[in-house]
Amino acid sequence: MNRRNYITSFAALTAVPVLAEKVRQKQIFLVIDDAGLALSETQQFLDIPVPMTIAVLPHQKQTRAVCIEIGRDPLKEIILHQPMEAQNGKKNPGIGAIMDTSTPADVRRILDDNLRSVRGAVGMNNHMGSRVTENTELMGEVLRFCKGHDLFFLDSKTAYNSQVPRMAKKVGVHMEERDVFLDINQDRAYIRKMWGNAVNKARENGYVIVIGHIWSKESAIAIRDSYEGLINQGYTFHKLSELYP
Repeated sequence: MNRRNYITSFAALTAVPVLAEKVRQKQIFLVIDDAGLALSETQQFLDIPVPMTIAVLPHQKQTRAVCIEIGRDPLKEIILHQPMEAQNGKKNPGIGAIMDTSTPADVRRILDDNLRSVRGAVGMNNHMGSRVTENTELMGEVLRFCKGHDLFFLDSKTAYNSQVPRMAKKVGVHMEERDVFLDINQDRAYIRKMWGNAVNKARENGYVIVIGHIWSKESAIAIRDSYEGLINQGYTFHKLSELYP
């Protein structure tokens, strides 16, 4: 049975009323990463009149301006794009990063500071983080922080052995994870193919979480060129927060 689109049969078996999981159909959840460097990059997605979630990097030169502009659009929402250390130590995760050597106290301090930078954030996802998301202690601390501050967490799934699902269960928080990366390759044909894959997953599984990047003109074009046709076919676009209780 698909992990996402099911209704429990327990009630039918026991005749005891239970609440069924909401059945989702053709729902697309767009998450656009790496906002905060240039307002013009963000604007190309703000100009697309569908709900989406924009993940903003902390302490960048236009973080504040970007958050203000996103906050003016009722179809958009902000999450903190939390920098985390990658397996490749040569990659710089950026300002406000959680490193594999960070202590639990460091994590709390870093997240507090970053949330003051990314005003209006309702959740967070990881920027890079293939090393940190494999660290049970650190991810436990991140998820406890989220729970205590009423924030949701999306696992961008940059690590094969991500510990986010395990620690979310232990901490007692709901989590979701990315299904499709839209623009790892900037070739137009590749992005169109991945967008098509995402649409297919939404049809087959009930919903899909797609991550694109704010600097990708081709991603913005692919979404802009297709959203009206998809809506006419019964697809709907949503903010990521809708997936979290």
